[in-house]
Amino acid sequence: MKNLLIVIGSAIGLFLLLAIITATPLVGEVVTLHTLADGGQWQTTPLWVVDFDDASYLRAGSGAASGWVLRLRAHPEAKLERGGELLEVHLIEEPARRDAVHREMAEKYGWADSFVALMSGDRAKSIPLRIEVAD
Repeated sequence: MKNLLIVIGSAIGLFLLLAIITATPLVGEVVTLHTLADGGQWQTTPLWVVDFDDASYLRAGSGAASGWVLRLRAHPEAKLERGGELLEVHLIEEPARRDAVHREMAEKYGWADSFVALMSGDRAKSIPLRIEVAD
């Protein structure tokens, strides 16, 4: 019984360690999205970003259940920190780009993207969002 608990504890520890690592710049570029909550306060979310076809994209892995997507739908104002610069942005949902964004994320983030896919479940419900810098 003791050995079983050690194995289960080790598996949980490894899972948590991988989850923490995938949310850090150790696996690649991480940007910070600022969205407005209902109370008017800004909330930040670290996210991965990909660039291709002359555009940049974010991805909400769990679709409409993502808090930052819900905040964005309620209050479209957003800011994005990338490369030491804070930009006012508009994020446009582009479900037709889902497969392309998945491919680009997998190529850029490798094993970490596979781990996130395992945690987040059905990728068919993810939402790619194109970043458009405000004028």
